[in-house]
Amino acid sequence: MYSIAKSYTAVAVLRSFDIDGQLGELVPDLPESLRSLTVRALLSHTSGLNDYFGWTDYRVAVEAREDAWEIDRVLAGAVVDHAGRFRYSNIGFALLRLALEHNDSADFFTIISRRVLQPLGVEAFPFASRGDWLACTHESIGEELRAYDPGWVFTGTFAAEPDEAARGIAAVMRGKLGDDIPRLMMQSVPVGAPAWHPLSPQAGYGLGVMSKGKPVTLVGHGGQGPGFNLFAAVSADGLRWSGRVAEGQGEDLDLIRSCVNDVENRDGGVASSGLTYDPDLSGR
Repeated sequence: MYSIAKSYTAVAVLRSFDIDGQLGELVPDLPESLRSLTVRALLSHTSGLNDYFGWTDYRVAVEAREDAWEIDRVLAGAVVDHAGRFRYSNIGFALLRLALEHNDSADFFTIISRRVLQPLGVEAFPFASRGDWLACTHESIGEELRAYDPGWVFTGTFAAEPDEAARGIAAVMRGKLGDDIPRLMMQSVPVGAPAWHPLSPQAGYGLGVMSKGKPVTLVGHGGQGPGFNLFAAVSADGLRWSGRVAEGQGEDLDLIRSCVNDVENRDGGVASSGLTYDPDLSGR
């Protein structure tokens, strides 16, 4: 799932912590510059934190299929600048993962399973080490890709079918885990996407979800990593959803556009592309 898991992390965080609480209250022994960051700012990518994804040494190590670094190396490179505006940061969600693991004294997948996946009935598997590739059966996965260490996803992730992940987000948006969670998740900030982006006009990022429109009409999240691009799109009311995967790496606008079109073309019914629409799904 790569970063699609951020939406599930957000739900777990919203079920665990005060949204305006400071990180220093949740994670011990943090650098002083990180202690005052709030849960809300981390979830919305407005903390001002930088992002390890763009570091040259990170990219070189991933391409060389080296073992993942210890998280302390990532935190040592964390810099806060220009807080208050959208700036996508994997470091921010890595810190939220640390907060969850410290709070529950458990690993990421155990926490996400207990707090989110199991209550929603989402079928998923751990994806934290090379051995976890065994749960991934896509025909394009070869030995070179299986050499990639999922530990590089410091934010935490899991393995699932894209449409299954989209279905889970849809259940959240329908209020299955409480009405407050979708309301909070749709409190989005503008991201400055160009007019031709599939989430424009008024593309935004809420608390763990990308968003389209004001008021929000659609939410979702993408996942990018070695081998695959994924996207999950969900109508704001949670009645329609679509998840897709494509081979490749880097943002795939056609993939995003396909998922958005699946959800917005309500009359399309159930399609082989992975669209699911159930007009009777209005309960929880």
